[in-house]
Amino acid sequence: MSSASDERREHTCISCGINISGTSAAKFDCPECGALIYRCAKCRKQSNLYECPDCGFMGP
Repeated sequence: MSSASDERREHTCISCGINISGTSAAKFDCPECGALIYRCAKCRKQSNLYECPDCGFMGP
C-alpha cells in the first residue's frame, strides 16, 4: 500500500541520475526481478544502458 508521501517522492533516472519528477519519464518493472525502474525521455531515446539496482539486470 503506497502512502501520500510515496506519491510525492522524487525519482531519478536510473541511467543518468537526473530528477525526473514532473517529466515525461518512463516507469516500468525490471524484466528480471520486477523492481521498479525509472528512465528519463532522453536516455530512453538514446537507448542508454541501465542496470537494475536489485538484481543487476542490464538493458538498453
